[in-house]
Amino acid sequence: MATLRDTFVQAEKALRGFWRRADGRWNAVRTASDTTSEKAYLAGLTAAEPRRRWQAAAGLGRNPLRSPEAVAALIVALADPEPIVRWHAAEALARQEVGHVFPALTAALAAPNPLRRAGAAEALGRLGGEAATQQLVKYLEDPDAQVRAAVARALAQTADPTAVAGLLPLLADPDVRVGRAAAYTLGRIGDTRAAAHLAAALGKPDQPLLLRRALAAALARVPHPDTQPQLLAALVDPDPQVRGYAARALGHVGNEAAHAALEAAKADQTHLIRGTVGERAERALVMLERRGRRTQPAKPVDEA
Repeated sequence: MATLRDTFVQAEKALRGFWRRADGRWNAVRTASDTTSEKAYLAGLTAAEPRRRWQAAAGLGRNPLRSPEAVAALIVALADPEPIVRWHAAEALARQEVGHVFPALTAALAAPNPLRRAGAAEALGRLGGEAATQQLVKYLEDPDAQVRAAVARALAQTADPTAVAGLLPLLADPDVRVGRAAAYTLGRIGDTRAAAHLAAALGKPDQPLLLRRALAAALARVPHPDTQPQLLAALVDPDPQVRGYAARALGHVGNEAAHAALEAAKADQTHLIRGTVGERAERALVMLERRGRRTQPAKPVDEA
């Protein structure tokens, strides 16, 4: 007899299948109804108005088998001065058939223009796969910080553990954007080999606020008992988001030594996006006790 969990899983699979089929039908209808010629889209990519350029890039993304000329034009658009145009160009390239666009994107990773290199990395990350990871890790030491950050973020989409070794040095990058991207990606990959490095970076004095947040968030996704000292220090960080992430992580890895700190954190009523820091601490204590790290006091035996 199927359990309630089995029923839920089967229903979830059916719902996902429905949405995939519906999305496929919608994309087919949208592609069929797109009567604008590729030539017109290519002309739009060079228009003076940014809106026309991003609309043209988006239009080219509606067909996964664009011509080599269209792919080349989208590669050029990766260096557009407008961020929204670059985003749509990367999205359009990522929607192309992999074998059709992969060589052009790998070549663009070595382009002279750093915006083009960053955009190529973003598109490769969206394509995903082992081959994309192998190409991206080669550019983690790019001389431009924006490119290093883009490559690190792209690796979050492939989520390949083989990228961990290359990402770890970026936690100490002088550019905060790069460190944040590396921490985020390490958290997405979830390999515990990164935990000690993330904790060590979080424990360094005078770390920028946004980097501390990224490091604490990553530690909440990469639980490891050896990170408890840094998490306990982060539980009193000036920033409430860092405190909230630290509380969540301690729920996974904390032991008896974390109990008093979490009890004190329950009084922290600073609001987060969802709930408060104190509520995170309460949930962490529940998790800690369920894991048997906190022994419940024995009930007194009534005397006869």
